Parts: sequence; structure tokens; C-alpha cells
Amino acid sequence: MKKLIINESTFNEIVARQILEENDFPKEKIADAVKSVINNDKSVEKDLEKKVKSIVASCVNTLFRTLWQRRNFYEDEIKR
Repeated sequence: MKKLIINESTFNEIVARQILEENDFPKEKIADAVKSVINNDKSVEKDLEKKVKSIVASCVNTLFRTLWQRRNFYEDEIKR
């Protein structure tokens, strides 16, 4: 018997594919249902908007923190 090592994402994909095959659900039908729910459900839209805003705020915060920490580098270049 051979030992096979796979990562978690590959395992999840294999299991999902097996579940879809066993229940005879076409992948396209599931994708269409998910898209329909996302497009028609306002709470999903609001949650998505909140998450995007949170990510953007975090990125801007990191950008300004990085610029502040390295301000001597670009201040010296500007003053030359």
C-alpha cells in the first residue's frame, strides 16, 4: 500500500466533486443558484459590502503606517 499526501484544498475539492456526483447535481446548476441568491438577497449584499469596506480600511491603514514608518526615506529624497 502506498501513502499519498494531499493538501487540504485538494481534499476539499475531491470531496465536493464526489458529493455532487453522488447526488446528481450539475455544478452549473449550483453555481447559478448561488449567483441568484447573492444577486437577490440584500443581506448578502450588505455583508459583502461590509467585508469589502473592512478590507479596504485595513489596507489603507497598513499603507499609511508603512508610509509613516518610512517617511524619512522619502522626505530626504524630496528635500534634495
